[in-house]
Amino acid sequence: MEAVYTLLTDLISLPEVAALAGVRRPVVTTWRRRHPSFPSPAEVEAGRLLFKARDVVEWLVGTGRAERSTIEPDLRLHLLACLPLQAGVSAGVGRRRNLRPQEMVGAMTALICLHHLDDEPLHPDGYTDRQVIDALRERAAEADWDDELLRSEIDALPSDAGWLAEVVDELAEAAWGCAQAYERVLAARQRFGIPELYEDAITPQLARLMAGLSGARDRADEQGHLQVADYRAGAGDLLMAVRHELSDHDPLAIHAADPDPFLARLLRRRLVVQGLLRGSWQVEIGPGPATSTSPADVVLLHLPYRPAESRTDTDPFGEINEITRGLAPGQTAVVLGPAELLVDALPPYRPAARSRNELLATGRVEAVVQLPGGLVSFRPGYRTALWVLRREEPSPLQGRVLLADVSDRALTDRVVDELVVDIVTWRRNGHRPEEHLRAYASQVNIADLTPPRRPLTARRPARVRDVVRDGRLTVAEVTEMEVALDDLAGPRSSLRSHLAARDEREQPVTRSIAALVRDGHLHIASGVRIAGHDAVTEGHHPLIGPDEISGRAPIGSRLIDRVIFAERYPRARPTEPGDVIVSLTPTLRAHHDVEGFSVVEFPTRVVRIRPDGRARFTPRVLTALINAAPQRRAPGAVRPSSRLTDLQLPLLPPADVTRLDALLAASEVRRNLARRELELLDDLDRRAVAGLTDGILTIAEGPPLTGPPRAQEQD
Repeated sequence: MEAVYTLLTDLISLPEVAALAGVRRPVVTTWRRRHPSFPSPAEVEAGRLLFKARDVVEWLVGTGRAERSTIEPDLRLHLLACLPLQAGVSAGVGRRRNLRPQEMVGAMTALICLHHLDDEPLHPDGYTDRQVIDALRERAAEADWDDELLRSEIDALPSDAGWLAEVVDELAEAAWGCAQAYERVLAARQRFGIPELYEDAITPQLARLMAGLSGARDRADEQGHLQVADYRAGAGDLLMAVRHELSDHDPLAIHAADPDPFLARLLRRRLVVQGLLRGSWQVEIGPGPATSTSPADVVLLHLPYRPAESRTDTDPFGEINEITRGLAPGQTAVVLGPAELLVDALPPYRPAARSRNELLATGRVEAVVQLPGGLVSFRPGYRTALWVLRREEPSPLQGRVLLADVSDRALTDRVVDELVVDIVTWRRNGHRPEEHLRAYASQVNIADLTPPRRPLTARRPARVRDVVRDGRLTVAEVTEMEVALDDLAGPRSSLRSHLAARDEREQPVTRSIAALVRDGHLHIASGVRIAGHDAVTEGHHPLIGPDEISGRAPIGSRLIDRVIFAERYPRARPTEPGDVIVSLTPTLRAHHDVEGFSVVEFPTRVVRIRPDGRARFTPRVLTALINAAPQRRAPGAVRPSSRLTDLQLPLLPPADVTRLDALLAASEVRRNLARRELELLDDLDRRAVAGLTDGILTIAEGPPLTGPPRAQEQD
């Protein structure tokens, strides 16, 4: 043990201690402050405190904050990841040749694979480094004579790298097996600084969702075996997710490829270590098969990432169509790609617009799922979506497709399970989709999705309690609310909503804000970037930004002087009375600016109703419809689930718009009175308490103060 720490550079920083202990960074600072026994810094580098890793491990284990069997393998992985990146490696490793990150990971995974193949220790006791390396090269030549897996990586090890074999032995022992040790190395892939390993890696929940939507479990049960293909496999996370869906006795054949030799060989070793026989898989180095036919029951495709500025010229549907044509009856393909192309509204001049409609018209698109952000960890701002394609001849669901949108919530295990049930049950024989209540997916006619600029989104399906709910019950509940409001109103006028139940459920047509802007019903204006020193507490124009819209700051708490606004922001214009101010940060929220003449701060935006849109919207109704939209930002996403222009608004009948506006106006009057009453009561209480505690006020005798009724005393 001592030898391994001596060979490795064992200085770690406070954030690295927190990651090692599985706590937040401030917790480590609290430990240092409260516990004098916490190790003292060994070095200070550019103001950063560095600690001896072994001392930290001993303190964590000694205080019961970690188990040695878990934390020591994690520490070794961390130190190995730091070793190629630290400038002072020679101080800890002597004259040993430094391994580059790819060499380090390649050597570690190759050694784990060799350990799995011949089940012998990598570093026998009493061997020198040179003897260990010579023995490993001989074993690699015997186990992998054709160099398909690991021979090159082990032959490339320097003659003094026997210490690495010792570390891998300890990793395998601590992880209770080579398979677990291999997965532990891949779980720590971001520590090694190899972009090819982590830049396109997806979260485990998304991998499990794609495996579940593929129907691999049902297909294997039906025919007794399963063939899976992934021709951009990378490290094989999707393939491992499919394997996890199957039971151990299900025969599995894998066809995979990756153009990067490092990743392809890493995947081969992973398959072997996970127990798949070498004749049951084929991993090519290259782009995969060029033909449109595929022998696979399940095809998984992760479209390559492209920067946002180049996606407008991208058309991935040709490749998707090739895969679709190659599907045999009963086979399924699951495609992951950018939401801008797979889900969002596409202008007719975009290359992908016609291709997407043609692919939808084939009837082989089974489901489209809009996903939350943050599922590609390296690119948290990258919005993704899924297409599920399946060939059924004849298809009982011809002309229809399932649309699901979970972009407003975290992709938890429960959401994954419900999505899989929604979509997989749709294809089963005897299933009647019109009688099935789905959690997220809605059945939509394909013909309704092919017009230009139509996003592939639909309103979330009604819940069970909403379907069985009678409108008359809602009217009865509203009547009870009106009576309660009358009791509280006192001499004020009564509030009557005049709501009535429909004989049959009839949902209104929806249009996106982008379409309403193009039709001349609405106008959108961006906010202006205001310098921080220009926002004051005494001024003329209220300054409205995300804090004011979300309620974190009262409207009017920030002002800007009219002269400064005119001189420094000559191109900006204040709002007009009746404008609707909308913010997507931190959540979607709208505010009706009744009086106008406010200054809207970026990234907040203004939605203005044009004359042609006044039959469809009033400012109050538009504000209420935007606030009622179920669009939220999922945890972990750095951007909203959709753009403001993609928001779908229901088009209510003009008569309902007029009556709803009157109801909202009456509610607003009562709400303002209640808000003013609360403000006065708070101010009264505050002044009374302050005056009594300061000794400047007293309470004189008088009639009894009105208070809550006393409970009747029981005999």
